[in-house]
Amino acid sequence: MTVVNLATVAVVSAAAVALVLSGALGTAVNQLVADVTGVSAAVAAAATFWWTGWRRAGDERRWRWLMVLALACFATAHALWTWYRSIDPMTFPNTANALYLGLPLFSFLALLVLTKEDQRAVDGHEVAPSRVVVVLDGLIIAGSVLALSWKVAFSVIRQADAVRAGRLLVVASYTLADLVLITIVVLFAIALYGALRFPLVWLVAGLVAIDASDSAYLYAIAEHSTPPIVADVGYMVGPILLLFAAPARNQPPPRAVPRTPLLLVPYVPFAVVCGWTLFTTISTGDPHVGEVYALIGVVALVVVRQLITLRQLYSARWQLSYQANHDPLTGASTRNVLLARLDRALSQDQQPRRLGLLYADVDHFKEVNDVLGHEAGDTVLRTVVARVRACIRRTDTLARMGGDEFVILLDPAPENPQEFSTRIQQAFDEPVHLKDSSCAVSASLGYVELDGDDSPDGALARADEAMYQAKATGRNGMRIDP
Repeated sequence: MTVVNLATVAVVSAAAVALVLSGALGTAVNQLVADVTGVSAAVAAAATFWWTGWRRAGDERRWRWLMVLALACFATAHALWTWYRSIDPMTFPNTANALYLGLPLFSFLALLVLTKEDQRAVDGHEVAPSRVVVVLDGLIIAGSVLALSWKVAFSVIRQADAVRAGRLLVVASYTLADLVLITIVVLFAIALYGALRFPLVWLVAGLVAIDASDSAYLYAIAEHSTPPIVADVGYMVGPILLLFAAPARNQPPPRAVPRTPLLLVPYVPFAVVCGWTLFTTISTGDPHVGEVYALIGVVALVVVRQLITLRQLYSARWQLSYQANHDPLTGASTRNVLLARLDRALSQDQQPRRLGLLYADVDHFKEVNDVLGHEAGDTVLRTVVARVRACIRRTDTLARMGGDEFVILLDPAPENPQEFSTRIQQAFDEPVHLKDSSCAVSASLGYVELDGDDSPDGALARADEAMYQAKATGRNGMRIDP
């Protein structure tokens, strides 16, 4: 949709709003114009999302087509509501009440798809929060609002007749659903980007406008009064604001915006709810059962949120430990891990045992990188490490010392070092299959057996020397020093 078309839609909508607010057409006609404008705006927004989604691919198409479903539900619900309000106002509940819930439901699914690509590392060291955690934070905030307003809401419902109480509960359901969705959108924006950005700005603006009209009607039902004509403005303007999200580009801000962590989000409303429940209990001597249930619900959400956070912390700690102790290319242990295990094995005086150290160096590996490229060289290293790992025991340690050099700590030492070294050499000798060819490699091996007088550095130096003696004899050499 071009800028001219968007401007035309905005001008027509503004004219309709001005006409309705002027009251020049009378109450009945004003209501009809407002309702028809709301339905037309929702249909136009759905068509715009469908058109822009069709011209895109992947997630950019999926979230827009989910918004088509959301706006289709709203347009159908509003059209039915127009009929019921004008022709059959006594029918309640009706189909429109259920369809209105489609707007927050499908908008929420669209939000998950829209923010899917942003669940990744930011600035090289920050990690985007889990979407589950952000959703739970939104539910905690909404649950806290419900708990704080429970006494007032319950008193209104108790004083109302059955029909009005039903209307209150139904309208409150999608009003609260919109509020939860708005909260989640804002939390996503703060957590992922540090600020609202397009198209989230238009999504929030449209949902706020619609929720404002829902709230106005909810208040009118609670007060048993007729809602003013201004209450329909949100239904007229909201879909148009959502429409502007369709052509908006999902791009990061032009400059880096510091993101705000959401560490305290679940605990502040939880503390407020606990304080309010305690205050009402002390002041009245009898806590309201609804407040207690609402508090239990908020507590359950906070507990689930905390369990997810603890699991994420454990996973992050495990991942950090793995990255610190393993070579990122081959998955072999690092030099520091080898030295630590070697030192621990050499220092065990209570149960002394034979230890072996095998040093391996891939022959002429520089030629592999120069001729076939570094990607092929990386494939060779990953392949030979996987083969060597299959030849050793769980008690042994395979470490990459750097470049094309590897060391195996054998704990305990094999009964036949010659046979073991030959098996390792065969693992290196097997050709490595690349994309369009195969690469023949070999390795020079040096094996030494350790005793209690060896230090970790001294043991490595001895094994390294044995390897260089093997390399001096030519390609694919082997030196065993018992």
